[in-house]
Amino acid sequence: MSTAELIAEAPRPKHEHGKSRTARPPLALRPLHRIWRRTIDELDLTRIELPVRGLNPAHRGLVACQISDFHVDRDEDLARVYASVELINREHPDFVFLTGDYFSGPDTMQRFLSPFRQALSGLQPRTAVVAILGNHDHWSSAEKIADALENAGVDVLANENLRFRIHGHDLVVVGIDDLWSRCAEPVRAFASVRPDDSTIVLAHNPDTALYARHLHPGVMLSGHTHGGVVRIPFYGSPLKSILRIGKQFYSGLNRFEDFYIYTNRGLGTFWLRIRINCRPEISRFTVVPLDRAYIQRAEQLAMAAKTKAPRVKPQKKQTHTPHPRTHRKHR
Repeated sequence: MSTAELIAEAPRPKHEHGKSRTARPPLALRPLHRIWRRTIDELDLTRIELPVRGLNPAHRGLVACQISDFHVDRDEDLARVYASVELINREHPDFVFLTGDYFSGPDTMQRFLSPFRQALSGLQPRTAVVAILGNHDHWSSAEKIADALENAGVDVLANENLRFRIHGHDLVVVGIDDLWSRCAEPVRAFASVRPDDSTIVLAHNPDTALYARHLHPGVMLSGHTHGGVVRIPFYGSPLKSILRIGKQFYSGLNRFEDFYIYTNRGLGTFWLRIRINCRPEISRFTVVPLDRAYIQRAEQLAMAAKTKAPRVKPQKKQTHTPHPRTHRKHR
């Protein structure tokens, strides 16, 4: 089943007279409307090897999924969340990471908070769902959104960390609060983290790396940029960078000093409801060590991409039955 079909079949909240708010466009505009909706609704399930500095060998091969920047402001945005949950459950991840901006403002947060909580309660990772908040969440209501996430079975980190015992060794997930809201406290977030710990850091804004690099993150997962909204092949986004770290960190896996940052393109849209060559994304990670072999392979691939950039056919999506949620301790 395609993501468009998943979204079409997803539950939608009912409003007055029991009908959805979504209105159909005039008949003459429906072909254009379908094309536009395809650009903002068709989900990319991106499969990535995620290099983690200092990864314990026991954690090689763990699977994690990330979704970010939901901006649930309309019925179709909520339907996109339901479709994402179903696709993620098919991957049987060990972890699911949510990296902020669940709503755009207080009005839409109030309207969609309850069905949004219900949608996320369907996530079924083997170990845990871990979340942080973004700038729009603080501008809406950080307290209400955090409560809804926790009621859905999500661990919410605000300058905190959680330690998980997996295959006999600890993996630490660090959550740094939002930078633009002036809530980020990286040192506090890394409290009790030992130098030899394997860490996965969640930080909504990629610029957070500028203030956390001295704490030696294993890897950082971010969002915030919506992938740059418009992406030109071999160039990236033409939009002026909103990041101090550089617009190359708008999307995908990028090296920053001696660790990597992955920036998810997000699910929703804000202000301008467009995406050009920048479809909404679910990131599906296989965790690997950041070692010399990985760096050499990455450099070779980058060099090959500069000399020749062949078109890569998208992989067929695998289908699985959902795995039941279990205790944090990995079996």
